[in-house]
Amino acid sequence: MSLNVNIKIITLVSLIFLLSNGASAQKNDDLARQLDPVRSLFAQSNNSGKEAQGQIDALDDTTNVIVQEFRQNYQQFIDLTAYNDQLEILIDRQERKMVRIEQDVARISSLTRSVMPLMFKMIDALDTFVELDVPFLIDERRQRVQGLRTLMNNPDASPAEKYRKISEAYEIENEYGRTIEAYTGKVSPDDDRTVNFLRIGRNSYIYQTLDGDDAAVWNKADGEWTRLGGSYRLPIQVGIRIANEQAAPDLMVVPLEITSE
Repeated sequence: MSLNVNIKIITLVSLIFLLSNGASAQKNDDLARQLDPVRSLFAQSNNSGKEAQGQIDALDDTTNVIVQEFRQNYQQFIDLTAYNDQLEILIDRQERKMVRIEQDVARISSLTRSVMPLMFKMIDALDTFVELDVPFLIDERRQRVQGLRTLMNNPDASPAEKYRKISEAYEIENEYGRTIEAYTGKVSPDDDRTVNFLRIGRNSYIYQTLDGDDAAVWNKADGEWTRLGGSYRLPIQVGIRIANEQAAPDLMVVPLEITSE
């Protein structure tokens, strides 16, 4: 801009100077020739100004692009910083949670070491109880105890599952004392007769032959069967029908467990 002003001033001064020296119409050609360098300089100054302005505009555009990119990058930096801060919080929480889990595992491991011997003792006690109890469903009950021993040696079974199975076995044995049941089976390994068994809780365990002619009650004290008289034939049959839900519950006369005096 300053260059253009200077050129204009030079041009004006040159014109005044030439006119003041008595330039006339006849000397127009000379004047024109004398002004040509000035015109050329003025044209060059205009071209230089345009080129400079173009460079300024290009630089301004470049600056705008750089500023825009900076703003975008800065916003990404802000977003990433906030994300990293949140991620650090989550990682810290996860680390604290892992510490608690490790502590719980340690406590569970310690508890398991103390519970395992107790569960073995519970199985042994159940085994002894079954062998000393009235021998109803004896094979089934023995298999249940053996299944518990097998389960205890299974590394894939959790302590909770093992304890649950043991508790279920105890509950089944407990239920036997409150229920009535009838089923068919062999009298014993030494007596292969097929008979009808009648169990009334643990108070009475009776068998009756299929023809009804023979019956006996378990003598727990002696560990053997004691034969019953014919007067029990009908009451036992009624009890079997009630146990099989073939008759409505009713009072019945059956022999209780016989004990030695």
